[in-house]
Amino acid sequence: MTPENAMKLLANPTRMAVLAWLKNPDEAFAGYSQLYDFDRYGVCASLIQDKAGLSQPATSLCLKVLQEAGLLEASKVGKWTYYRRCEPRIRELADTIGNFLGAL
Repeated sequence: MTPENAMKLLANPTRMAVLAWLKNPDEAFAGYSQLYDFDRYGVCASLIQDKAGLSQPATSLCLKVLQEAGLLEASKVGKWTYYRRCEPRIRELADTIGNFLGAL
């Protein structure tokens, strides 16, 4: 991913919020309940939708963009999809942006 595309991806406040929430889901989703511990599969898309205050299609699009960029991993459990951060890819993206800005 180019640095320009990475910055464009991260310019969306909802996508940034989702990444922040999923960094520490126990804290971010403390008032929410789901069938499994956050450590097991991640956070259910319906909880992310509720916290973001978005429609289901808007939430799905946001999560899809982050997943396609490799920043999120999805696990399907029954009819539900759970998301967690992909830390190696996030570090790689941060390095790409940092190197680009350092070269300016």
